[in-house]
Amino acid sequence: MPIKPENRARYPADWKQIRMAILARAEDRCERCRVPNRARIARGADEDAGTFMTDDANVYSDVDGTHLGQRRMSDYMVKRMTNIVLTVAHLDHTPENCAPDNLQALCQQCHLRLDAQQHADSARATRQANRRAKSNNMELFA
Repeated sequence: MPIKPENRARYPADWKQIRMAILARAEDRCERCRVPNRARIARGADEDAGTFMTDDANVYSDVDGTHLGQRRMSDYMVKRMTNIVLTVAHLDHTPENCAPDNLQALCQQCHLRLDAQQHADSARATRQANRRAKSNNMELFA
């Protein structure tokens, strides 16, 4: 995920080198589902949900990268095609903490799974703030 401009100062000056080291450690694959960086994959639907297929017709678990075998492409239920772009995630969600054991190379889907609770909490806080602001504005006109 790109670094938001308002957060750029929270990253160390050598972030690009740190990122490259994490990608090298991960062998340019997601450290959770093992999907290769820059691959174009099919994400599964229906009975193939929870899997992905590579261009050589191999099917893998999208949770831990377990190889599930080869399938005929015409028999695989495709939800969507995805271009994989690995990002480096902070496991504790703190950009200043760039210790190697706090960083993981993740694909978009695994990174979103990691951040799901944080996104939900932020959305809830935004909704509550909007309700408070709306309530305060209503009091001005009472």
